[in-house]
Amino acid sequence: MRNIVALRIYLVNIRRANYNCVNRGWDVHMRNQLLIDSLQPVDQRGLHERVLAQLLVAIRNGQLQPGEHLREAEIAERLGLSRGTVREAIRRLEQEGLVVSQPHRGAYIAQLAAGDAAEIYSLRRVLEVFAIELLVPRSSAEVVNGLEAIVREMVAVAESGNRIGHLQLDLRFHEQLCLLSRHRTLHHTWTGLALKLWLVNFQLPSHLDSDLVSRATAHFELVELIRAGQTAAAIFWIQQHVDNRSRRVFDAIGTPPTSGG
Repeated sequence: MRNIVALRIYLVNIRRANYNCVNRGWDVHMRNQLLIDSLQPVDQRGLHERVLAQLLVAIRNGQLQPGEHLREAEIAERLGLSRGTVREAIRRLEQEGLVVSQPHRGAYIAQLAAGDAAEIYSLRRVLEVFAIELLVPRSSAEVVNGLEAIVREMVAVAESGNRIGHLQLDLRFHEQLCLLSRHRTLHHTWTGLALKLWLVNFQLPSHLDSDLVSRATAHFELVELIRAGQTAAAIFWIQQHVDNRSRRVFDAIGTPPTSGG
């Protein structure tokens, strides 16, 4: 009798052990399946965007300047990525007009002609005038103080003779005008234009920017006009500012062609 009871207990334990093994195996299988289901395909566009972002930073920092050759193989090796990924990023830059491709020679950072500069500065003038029209009537002490802080930083950098740093802060100030207008399309259009403004300015001889401090300090006048709510005067300041800069550009790279006969 004891032997029969012991045998029954033994068989029950075996069944329990088998059940637990099956359950543990099922749990592992389910966890693995949930993991597989949660994984998303790697988006190759993400890699293109990262390469693009790094190339844009190199343009803004002056590491890539107009006319410079973009060596696809070297960039791919440096980043540890495929040449196809780098090629896609360069193609995006070409679509934005920042790169030109030459048959059998490769891709180069664009050298903008006088006609290109004329389009860039005429559009910049329209955008920034519109930004001032929207910004000044609803500006606040916080807005004005923020703009003033950028100008103070710009002046300090200009005094150090840092041309690229001055340009970065100059464009940051003008981008803030567009951002503070609260017009998203205006701001988006301006930021796209800013990259071409970088290229135009890098084409200028450095001696044309010998007056960095006075150019930086002049922005205090616009800040005070915004503080005082003088929309018309602020618009006139922006128009004069952009026109003066465009004239300096044309003196360096040539006069844009006139339309018509």
